[in-house]
Amino acid sequence: MCFRPPTAGKPVKCPECGAVNPATAKTCLKCKANLTQKESNESTKE
Repeated sequence: MCFRPPTAGKPVKCPECGAVNPATAKTCLKCKANLTQKESNESTKE
């Protein structure tokens, strides 16, 4: 059985390709899309 440490963040889903990336990833591991920029743009629209 695998336990996630409480300090580990939630995985981030890439808005471009849908791949699941580690919470610490700044770019998608599959398509190299910028994950941090997309999140900040979506939060400013609301």
